[in-house]
Amino acid sequence: MALCKKKLALATAVVLQQWSMAPVMAQQAQQSTPQLLAQSRPLEEITVTSTRGVGTDLNRVAATVSVITSEEIEQQNAKDIKDALRYEPGVEVRRSVYRVGGVTGASATMGRGGNEGISIRGLDGNRVMLLEDGVALPRSFSQGTLFAGRGAYTDTDLYQRIEILRGPASSMYGSDGLTGVVNFVTKDPQDLLNVFGKSSYFAVRPSYDSSDSSYGTTGTMAFGNDVVQGMLVLNARHGNETETNGSVGGAGATRTKADSLTYNNRSALGKVVFKIDPRNVVKLSFETVDNRLRGDSLSAITTVISGYQSNSNVKSNKLQAIFEHDDADNRLIQKLRANVYYRDSKTQQYSYESGTTVGATVRPRFRDISYQDDIFGGGVLGESSFVTGAIKHKMTYGVDASTATMKMNANGTGWTTCTGTQYCEYFPKTEYSVLGAYYQYDMRVGPVSVVPGLRYDSYKLKPQASAKYDAQAIANNQPASTSKDSAWSPRLAFVYEVAPAFAPYVQYARGFRAPSPQEVNSYFNNASQGYSQIANPNLKPETSNSYEIGFRGKLPTSAGMFNYSAAAYTGEYRNFIDSLTISGGGTVLNPTIYQYVNAAKASIHGVEGRLDWRMENGLSLKTGFAYTKGTTTSNAGVKTGLESVAPLSIVTGVRYEPNQVWFVQSDMIYNAAKKKDDIATKTNFVSPSFFVVDLRSGYRFNKNLSFNAGIRNLFDRKYWSWTDIRGLSLADSATNKDAYTEPGRSFNVSMKYEY
Repeated sequence: MALCKKKLALATAVVLQQWSMAPVMAQQAQQSTPQLLAQSRPLEEITVTSTRGVGTDLNRVAATVSVITSEEIEQQNAKDIKDALRYEPGVEVRRSVYRVGGVTGASATMGRGGNEGISIRGLDGNRVMLLEDGVALPRSFSQGTLFAGRGAYTDTDLYQRIEILRGPASSMYGSDGLTGVVNFVTKDPQDLLNVFGKSSYFAVRPSYDSSDSSYGTTGTMAFGNDVVQGMLVLNARHGNETETNGSVGGAGATRTKADSLTYNNRSALGKVVFKIDPRNVVKLSFETVDNRLRGDSLSAITTVISGYQSNSNVKSNKLQAIFEHDDADNRLIQKLRANVYYRDSKTQQYSYESGTTVGATVRPRFRDISYQDDIFGGGVLGESSFVTGAIKHKMTYGVDASTATMKMNANGTGWTTCTGTQYCEYFPKTEYSVLGAYYQYDMRVGPVSVVPGLRYDSYKLKPQASAKYDAQAIANNQPASTSKDSAWSPRLAFVYEVAPAFAPYVQYARGFRAPSPQEVNSYFNNASQGYSQIANPNLKPETSNSYEIGFRGKLPTSAGMFNYSAAAYTGEYRNFIDSLTISGGGTVLNPTIYQYVNAAKASIHGVEGRLDWRMENGLSLKTGFAYTKGTTTSNAGVKTGLESVAPLSIVTGVRYEPNQVWFVQSDMIYNAAKKKDDIATKTNFVSPSFFVVDLRSGYRFNKNLSFNAGIRNLFDRKYWSWTDIRGLSLADSATNKDAYTEPGRSFNVSMKYEY
């Protein structure tokens, strides 16, 4: 820490010295030194997630793909994944306002999940595959006062790029790829050493964001030669509550200002790369994330609750070893990738409620609940290419295997025997094993590509003996059960590249999601209060059948380069898993029984498009839109709108960058209103339409020093994000709706010194 402070002090001194010489440096920068040009020159995008077995030419990919680079993340001053994906229409990060209160009820988990996860084409949670360097992020889990979100395990300052694939991906990646994949690719020593073309690289980047009064610093160093390279990235950020656009303070449910909280996030990434020879590379990496939060819920105070405090601690450590073999001259296998990894992760959340004892509700009381998801796994991927006559062949094949250990534990006031209403373990410790094998064949005949693919997965959920869980479950004839099944995930795509300017495609893909341990073996007996939760060992995997047709192209013209894409899609989803009432009347003698069942099917369809126009005069235009409609049909035949579907989204960015020294950009976001017909409870509040304008700019004083600043919500609009407020049961008549608004006008700044 002392070393970091010395580096920060040194960087600050350098910033002040350089600032005084800004006019001279700006003139020098205008001359565009070779190093500066090298940093600003756009690089070829390598989309690993979207092109597993297809290549890097996006005109040959039968899917909608986008990549967000580290340069864009820094220019946006994105402090987390919600900021980083702000300008991706149809890709939403759900983050409820942190407004927790009570140890039971809907408010018990309100906002605890932080950046809960990512929604693509109307589905979210564990139905979207989230990867980091190809390793699956922990699954989300919610129970009682605990909500373990998936975004808490990420840190944008560690990433070289974020790759987004829209559409089913189970044919190559297995379970959870029902509707899309997001792969967070961490930085690599070579990426940093290439900046100046030297054998070492150092950088420090302090930043500030007024939306949550947060400040942070990222320190980066890399070294190496042609044989060995190393890298270390350290990041720390401290902040407070994210402001709403509400104005009412005080205590109680009428409060619309954000409840008070503080957070401290720490992360580190280390890598060592050994280049054995020009064809073989070994990479070893270690990553750790530690995010801590403490909140004081003023909005939870009532006549009987005098105070409510909550803590959250998220920790994750990952070790990974990767072997890469590339030999274009080999006639059998040109590419081989093998990796082995281990990751442990734990979310622990503590709540303390003070006040007056009323009936059986004793105060003060506390709840201390944790969720752990550790995984060990690996995989091998190979690629073989050859030509026979006029036909080009490319085969991609591989295997993946992993074993995850998942468990939860609960402790609280009055919980001493772990029986009855005391769910010390909502599900037993479980080993979740998955084995998958895949094959994809890309056959190209001139401009036509035919791409069939098939993956086979088998999974097994094996609960371990648990005195805490068994004390309840066995006594009530609900012993934990082993669950296993398998799934085939086929895919077939056709691409016809008429010309680089026009390449239509069509594809069919099947996806699936295996049930999780808490869905198969969840048991909680609270019959004295009129309800219970029971297990279901007969759960089937969720499945999808999706069809997509689209086209894309790139067209150089005298007015600049056009890149565009458009797609229309439809999908049928079966055996959705949900916790529903299966019997009972809600009384002590006839308690309501809840159970996870394959409760519904869903139908989702929509259109999306993107345009990137880069003109020769330094002006560029990026725009995109996403429109999705979805419905669910219960086993009883009742059809309702799919509430996880976000309304129409349109994003447009206009950028002016006349040289390599400075740029200015305006981004405009439009979201249509959510319709009452698309939600189950028509009296609930739905988000109205909104239009938000952001501004950002950057300036490079010289090759070593750069500055980025931005203003979000320039006109201080009051608006609600449907993705963030859905599921709140917020009535139309509620007077505290402003408590759930997005932040008003805010600004962010950062300064980066690198050498």
